[in-house]
Amino acid sequence: MKYLKLLLLLATLGLNAQSVELKWAEKIKTKGNVSILGGKNGRYYTLHRDSDDQLVGREYDKDLNFKSEKVISFNIDAKRYDYLGALFVKDKITHFIKENDRKADKNILIGSFTDMNLKTSDKTLILDEADEDALNFGLRNISPDSTKVVVYNELKGRKKDPSTLNFKVYNSDFTQVVLDKSAQLPIKSSKFTTESVNVDNLGNVYVLAKIYKEKDEKVKGQSEFYFKLIVFNKEDKAKEFDFDYPEKEIESIDVIPGVNNTMVCTGFLKILNSGFFGKGKKTLISDEMFSANIDCKTLTIKSSNKYELEGLYPDKPKKAEDYVPYKVRNIFQRKDGGSIVVAEQYKLVIVTTYSQYGSHTSYYYYYCDIAIININSKSEVESVSKMPKYQMNAGNPSILSTYYNGNVYIVYEDLEKNAEAENDKETKRSTKSMFSSSSKNALFLLTVDSKGEMKKDIVYSYKESKIRPRILTSMVASPNEIMLNADDQLGVLKISK
Repeated sequence: MKYLKLLLLLATLGLNAQSVELKWAEKIKTKGNVSILGGKNGRYYTLHRDSDDQLVGREYDKDLNFKSEKVISFNIDAKRYDYLGALFVKDKITHFIKENDRKADKNILIGSFTDMNLKTSDKTLILDEADEDALNFGLRNISPDSTKVVVYNELKGRKKDPSTLNFKVYNSDFTQVVLDKSAQLPIKSSKFTTESVNVDNLGNVYVLAKIYKEKDEKVKGQSEFYFKLIVFNKEDKAKEFDFDYPEKEIESIDVIPGVNNTMVCTGFLKILNSGFFGKGKKTLISDEMFSANIDCKTLTIKSSNKYELEGLYPDKPKKAEDYVPYKVRNIFQRKDGGSIVVAEQYKLVIVTTYSQYGSHTSYYYYYCDIAIININSKSEVESVSKMPKYQMNAGNPSILSTYYNGNVYIVYEDLEKNAEAENDKETKRSTKSMFSSSSKNALFLLTVDSKGEMKKDIVYSYKESKIRPRILTSMVASPNEIMLNADDQLGVLKISK
């Protein structure tokens, strides 16, 4: 059997003693798309559906040679069930399956396990159970060190009754329940949304909620909403952290793993719009970042900072895409105690139109400029670098980033014409439409050194190959390895020095 190996060296990177190697495995005959599970010790794993709709696991060696594949079947009595996906947890692949018990009006979450030789155990575990009306049933998250997994669901309270969050935290082999709680969310407002649920290396659960203020809570000069981070542990009372800034509005917020058992609640702020005679277009720009480092052991805030950032937007913004807010994608720790923040402009605009025939809702996704922010150990901004790009409803949006040997590496797709673009005026629009063609695009690698200096290279042009990696379904396997998903093909991009 022949295997396809596409090896591409970036000559420009080679001049700096930096080489990037991209290899592709053979194509997979699949009924749907390939799912990347992960890589470990030079072994890479994928999942796909074959022509008989069977779930098939595949293993590849360090050179992406196909080693073996096996049909993955589950020891489940139910004839009908929903496969929810899998997690690469330590030395096992954990599959999550939802079964509905109609007689009891409840959903059941089942765990099944496949080892590194693609052998699936006959033993299954019931990981969670909840009423049929529970929200987000079957959702899960994994800790930064892959030693803890949280599964959760939420029961909305009636009228002014608080919502109840039900969650279980398991160790990596699911033999021990580290934390099992049904907790009422300490939120008085009747209007709120649960934004995310995360777990740290110690088994603490972090719930981020966006809360809209009641009439008696609204204060002049403050936003109509705020965010609350609720941390649950073995103690009876949860820890609460509120994020609300005078004269500012939180434009984006996330909980991102830090180093040395910390979790970072971070995002971007913009000036609060104070009405028709307010601050004008300045209210559309998110040029201030906030960051709160939470110690996972003590559940206290170790440090809290705000950073005013220059250079994220054109000097005179004019077009709609100039006002797209930034969202933190990754935070990397430097050896000197500083940090590097990778952010990307992202916005979802929902437009609903009405007519005599009913309503129509359109979704517009903006993924635009990339920003890299260097912060020293004294919490001072050393540099702000920006790489212009423009993607509206693009077929392959967003970025994937890693940090290796003092450099940040960012993979993304863009128009090949943008290889020479250095500013917003020179950047061509990358959009998905009936007139667009993927052959005009290329896979880019952006390298940012410790001083914030940027270098943009084309890994390969799509005119040269029909392989189209999907950024949002790809993953970082290790600091110098990025696994690329091309729907029916696995690729690995390796950085060496």
